[in-house]
Amino acid sequence: MVAVTFMKVAGTALWLLYTVLLARLLSADEYGLVMYAVTVLTIAGPLTCFGLNSAMLRYGSIYWHQGRPGALLGLLGEARRTIALASVPAVLLVAMVFEAALGLGTGVPWSVVAIVALGLALYGTMDLHRETLRALDRVLAGFLGFNILRSLIPGVTAAALAAGGWLSVESALAGFVGGLAVIAAIDSWRIGRLVGDVVPIRQRDDRTDWYRIARPMVLAEALGYWIARGDVVLVGALLDLRAAAIYLTAQRLAVLVTFVVDAVRLTLEPMVARRYADRDHRGLQDLMARGSLVSFASGMPIALAIAGGGWLLLGLYGPEFQSGWAVLVILTLGQTTTVLAGSVSAVLRMTGLERPLTAVQAASAVGLSATVPVGILLGGVEGAAIGAALVTAGSNLAYLVIARRRLRLRCGPGSGMFAPALVRSVVEEALQRAALLLWKPRP
Repeated sequence: MVAVTFMKVAGTALWLLYTVLLARLLSADEYGLVMYAVTVLTIAGPLTCFGLNSAMLRYGSIYWHQGRPGALLGLLGEARRTIALASVPAVLLVAMVFEAALGLGTGVPWSVVAIVALGLALYGTMDLHRETLRALDRVLAGFLGFNILRSLIPGVTAAALAAGGWLSVESALAGFVGGLAVIAAIDSWRIGRLVGDVVPIRQRDDRTDWYRIARPMVLAEALGYWIARGDVVLVGALLDLRAAAIYLTAQRLAVLVTFVVDAVRLTLEPMVARRYADRDHRGLQDLMARGSLVSFASGMPIALAIAGGGWLLLGLYGPEFQSGWAVLVILTLGQTTTVLAGSVSAVLRMTGLERPLTAVQAASAVGLSATVPVGILLGGVEGAAIGAALVTAGSNLAYLVIARRRLRLRCGPGSGMFAPALVRSVVEEALQRAALLLWKPRP
């Protein structure tokens, strides 16, 4: 968790530098269009996996520890073919979104849609490879592309284009998509080197299990991405790109509150899958307590810092972005409920509770689609933030209730995370891991 947290900090810093660079070099409307297109890509791209990225994390981890690399490669090949096929209808979906929100040929050029369309399969492949490397117990390698290179490559490209006088909406987006291609190639090489020269195996029973997980998860993931980014799409469609740029900037800063929570969740998911397969209820409860403690101890100070001084960060993008401070505070309050809930979503994903997870996400997506437009009507961009924050709080509460009733697991403040022995154990282990990372002994 310490290592993943450090990587997420570095990745977040690089993303902030990248977005600040674009905001300074482009006009507010041009920056808003670039970020709007990237938002659409981050929603639609992972959906081309059709849920097989979740199946990879769950079954790929089991195959690897059972000594069945052929089955893992069989799943990987199946997922890659699915991404290629699903990218075709995804292009039509993206075009419909741009037409409905901004208008093709007027609000958004066709060239922008074409670049986003090229990036769909690449984004899905990056997401699949990340989950594959996590299943292979190469967590840091899995997040190198997603957390570091995804921001570093477009940032360097944008700086070079600006130096040559060639930076535009299209060239900035092309740099982002080109970075996805580089990441996909690097991760594919890593996976091949780890697994070795093995013949892929796709047995009928295995494929049945893959799609049993994938089918409900594709809907859950679609709903999850809409919940995470749909408010930006709605603000851009109902207001304008300038408002969307300010709102998106505030949203990205508010998400900083939960980056340690995400690191904890991503680290725990393979462990949760294995303990659940072994019917180790006590081990699961211990994981939840430890994860909840780390989430709370790190998330709350960050929330207070961002709510109090976030206007300084907004000012990095330009004076006009500081008008989004109220939006930032409201969204930060919503994110604190995720900090309090801890890693409960990891349990639901990895223990076969896809259907209740999907039900909650469906309700949240409907709620977001209703509360954000109503909030915009009543209170403008701040009203949109209130609607999004209420949806976040409601979904976290529902996750806690499901985990308690269906799995008899306590998450968040009720997980026993404040027990003195547990606190002492977590602090000692974190310090030991940090010391190993900083002062790794020579062989």
